[in-house]
Order: sequence, then structure tokens, then C-alpha cells
Amino acid sequence: FWKPASTSSASPPRRKCKKGRNMRRRILLIVFSCVLLILSLVIFDRINARNAAPMPVPSVSGGYYENGFTLRLTAPSNGSIYYTTDGSTPTADSTLYQDGIPLKNRSSEQNLYNSVQNVVTDWKNYTPDPQPVEKGTVIRAVFVNERDIASEILTQTYFIGLQPPERGYTLSLVFEYDDLFGEDGIYVTGKEYDEWYLSGGSSEEAPTPNFEKSLEVGATAELLDESGDVLNQAVGLRLQGASARRERRKRLTIASREEYSGSDTFQATLYEGVSTHAVMLKSYFPDTLASRLVENRSVAVQRSIPVRVFLNGEFLYDSFMLERYDKRYFQQHYNVDGFILVKNGTVKDEDISSEDNIRYQEYMGWISDTDFSDPQEWAAFQEQTDVQSYIDYIVTNYYLCNIDLSDNHNYVLWRSTSRGKSPYADQRWRWCIYDIDALAWMPYRPKYGNVVEINAFSNNFTFGLDSTTLFRSLKTSPEFRERFVLSFMDMLNNNFAPANVEEVLADYGYTLDWLDGFFLKRPAYAAAHLAEEFDLTGSLETVTVTTAHPEMGSVTVNTSRIDLSTGSWSGQYFTDYPITVTAAANDGYEFVGWKGDADGAGETVTVSVDGGIALEAVFAKVQ
Repeated sequence: FWKPASTSSASPPRRKCKKGRNMRRRILLIVFSCVLLILSLVIFDRINARNAAPMPVPSVSGGYYENGFTLRLTAPSNGSIYYTTDGSTPTADSTLYQDGIPLKNRSSEQNLYNSVQNVVTDWKNYTPDPQPVEKGTVIRAVFVNERDIASEILTQTYFIGLQPPERGYTLSLVFEYDDLFGEDGIYVTGKEYDEWYLSGGSSEEAPTPNFEKSLEVGATAELLDESGDVLNQAVGLRLQGASARRERRKRLTIASREEYSGSDTFQATLYEGVSTHAVMLKSYFPDTLASRLVENRSVAVQRSIPVRVFLNGEFLYDSFMLERYDKRYFQQHYNVDGFILVKNGTVKDEDISSEDNIRYQEYMGWISDTDFSDPQEWAAFQEQTDVQSYIDYIVTNYYLCNIDLSDNHNYVLWRSTSRGKSPYADQRWRWCIYDIDALAWMPYRPKYGNVVEINAFSNNFTFGLDSTTLFRSLKTSPEFRERFVLSFMDMLNNNFAPANVEEVLADYGYTLDWLDGFFLKRPAYAAAHLAEEFDLTGSLETVTVTTAHPEMGSVTVNTSRIDLSTGSWSGQYFTDYPITVTAAANDGYEFVGWKGDADGAGETVTVSVDGGIALEAVFAKVQ
């Protein structure tokens, strides 16, 4: 027990102070308990309120139907259902649901969104195509109970008498009309610009059209396959691209944000193995094709999904929904937390300091002024750069004849900001396949004649590789030249091999005859251009690799893991440089050795291709 040390006057105040503290603690405990009780009651009341106002249930979910029908909506009897058919948010002031909603094929109706004029700057000289496009019906419904508590909103899109896309999905974007096409809409020029434009537009500088501003609005993205919804989520919608913003049919970015849906990722797996924060719509096939063809290389790619896009039920265009290069992309694909992203020659990240941008500019300037025939300078470059990533990027752009290639335009690269366990957390610059739709065989084809013969190394070709600073400087390095030549032929023999291209094209309904057989004829011209560009004097010889048991292991030639599924593979290489071949046994098996033109048990061999060579990789089951 506590006992005072003396009878001095100091003791009583100490005892009194302790009693005071105990009293305050009791009061605080009572107050805290009351606060917890009040919060619990509020939460309980909200839960009950939400349960008392469940979202309406449709008799049939959204999707494609051959014939029209009457849609039924059900909800508890202690309230009413209200709905809209124009994409707007339903409230108690909307149409009262009573005896069902008749659904029919609306495709013959006059276009609404495709008839808007001020989607281009000189819109008085733009006449929208009056031909009616396919149309579905967007049903948005809300249940409001007797306490005036509203449920979450049901959003479903119905397509009557229409056929679903042969490949991919249907993407129904649902939104308030004014958010995209009103005076302040993100898809149009806007009130300020239109007033200037209609007044003659010559007395002052033109206001910035709305579609060139960084604006975002809320919407609902409904992704459907033949069985119904794959995704149905509130999202943010904005325009993307530079010159593409001035086109009639604009590219869109769709982002998942907590402010819209409570989640910063889509509530569906859009691309295998990752959760996705944002996607971008691009109308051209080359972005998708290029990424598919080189997805196993050391360059970043955007996977994509074919989609048929509708705005509040009205067809807009057939497009491709691509992954977007953002924080979550690099976290999940490369296991890095901090990174720097460069677009069009400028660091693009609000969290990055100006010093990082200066460092990047210094890096590019150093490359342009350096002679990489100096081994020390070449070593310094490799410390800062994933050389293979750059080579793969350049080969892809060369092969596909990208007329929009530059060191600063339509150009994306990145690096981690710190070192870590991930092999990509090494602070080296890496390249991304990005905006590769300006190819010579697309809208510009007549300008260049027979595109299969184009030498994209040449300065005579728009943005020819020899005119780019990096490529021109790096060619002074003997090691770069060797690595580039070998990697070029690796990709020619594998990624761009007609058999591989044919397999990819088939997924999108094309054959090798597409583009007058460009991908069938291109390899021969490409090899000749490579020899001319790098002053190769050797001959082109055939390399054959076989194995009796392809299930037991794999073989890599230089930088490419070759396809031995049939037990045999062949490709061509210039005799100027030897090739390196590596075998790797699968679990439960072991590599025994090589037969043919490279005898021995070593997993890796470097051999000359003079006269052509044949190798057999021998594997066996572990005893």
C-alpha cells in the first residue's frame, strides 16, 4: 500500500492530484464509450438503410438478343423504381417504372453522338455522316424506398437484333450527355472556343478547345462478352493522344479511381496475371500487332483486347483496349516501386524532381557527343542502359516501317529510381513499344510505293534510323554492331517469321496475304538492308536445331528461345559473327550434351555458321 514518506505539507497535494487524474480518466472513458456507441448506431443505421434499398434486379441481364422483349425490374414493395434510357443518372424525378420497359432494335433511329459537329476545330466545314449506325439501349435504374433512401444504380446495355463482335468484347460507355458533348464537354470544342470561332476568329488568339485540355469526367464502363457483363464499374473518362484529339473519332483513356467506384483497379482481370488501373482505346491495329509479335522480347509492350465501342448505346468504332504505361503497370510487370517515365523527350511524373529531367537530358546529350568505339565509354553506356531493350525497340520500328520514329517524338522509356531485388530495379533505361500506328503501310502507303522494299535505315525514309541520335552514335561501338546484327536476325527468324506472324494475324481474322503479303515478303528485304547498313560481307547461312524430346528442355539461340515444339527449328544468320546457343533442361530432366556441329556436354556453345550448321540438343530423364 502507498504510504507517505513524511507528514510534510507536500504529501496531501500528491494524493489529491492522483484522485483528480482518476476522475478525468473515468470521464474520458465515458465520453469515448458514448462516441463509439453513436458511431456504431450510425453505421448500423446506414447498413440497414442500404439493405432496405437494394439495387433493382433485371429479369434479363444486358447483352445481345435476337428479338425484342419487355424488360422487367424488381425491387421491394416499400418504394419505387425510377429509370432512364439516355445514359443519365436516374433519380426520383426520372421515369417511374410500372409495367416493364419495351426493348427493340433502335439502329434505324437518327444518330445522336455521331451527329455532333463541334468535335473538330473547323466544324462548320465538317458534315457528319447521316447514315444510321448500330444502337443498343442503356437502362439505368434506381430503387428509392419509403424513407427516400436510394439504392446503387443498375446499369445494363441491351442490343436487340445485332450480332456481337466476332472477336473480343463490347464496351458500352455510359455517361451524362453534357459531360462529353455539352458546352463544357470533354469531347467537343466548347462554349469559349465556339463563340470565338463563330465571331470570325481573326481578332485574337483561338481559345483552347475542350478536347485539347486535360479534363476527366465520371462514367460507367460495361464490358460484355457473349454471356453478359465481364466488367460493370464506375470509372473516369478522358481523352488521350496529341494530334488524335483533333480527329472526329477520338481516343479515350478509362481509369479506375476510388472516387468513382471505391477501387483504384478494375474489378475484373482484363489481362492475365495483373490487376489493371487504366486502359486506353486506340483505333489502329498496328499497336496491337507490334506488341503481340514482340511480347517475349526485352521491350515493354501494351497488351490489348479488341472491343466494339458504344457511347450510351450508339456505335462509335471498333477499337483495341490497351494497357496503359502507369505506376501500376511497372509495379506489376517489373516489380519496381519507384520509376521515371519519359514521354516525347520529357520526364512525365509529378513526383519526379526537375533534377531527374536534367539528368535525362544530360544522358541523351552525352550519347550524342560520345564515340562508343572507346571501350570505357561503351561500358559506361551499358551501366546506364539495357542495351537489349533498345535494340529490340529499334528492330521492331525498322521492320514495321514506322515513319514517326524519333528520339523525342512518340517515344517512351523508363528506369527504376532505386536498386532492389528485381532484375529491373537497376536504374537502367529501358524502352517501350508505344504509338506505333504511323506505319508506311497504313494511311501513308501511296507515298512510299512498294512498302515491302522500304529501307527504314535510310535517311531517305521519313525519320530514318540513321537520322536518330542514339542509333547513329551507338553504331560506332563494335560490340553494339555485333549485338544488333545477331538480335536483328533472331527477331527475323522468330518474332517476324511468317509462320509466327500468320498465327498472330489469325487471331484477328487476317492471313499472310494481308497488305499484299507484306509479312511474307519482308524478311528477304530486311536481311539485305541489314547487310548494307552494317557493311556485312559474309553469306547468309542456315542454322538448324533439333531435339528428340522437346518436352524435356528448351534451346535459346543468342537472344531468342526458339520454338522446338515440333522437334526442329531453322533460321538464317550472316557468317560475319558466330552465334551462341544455350540448352536448358526442364524440371525432372537433365541436359546430356550436343550432337552435330557442336559436340560436347556444355550447356552453352558459341559456333561459327560458315557453310551452315546443324545441332541436336540431347536431354534425358533424371535417374
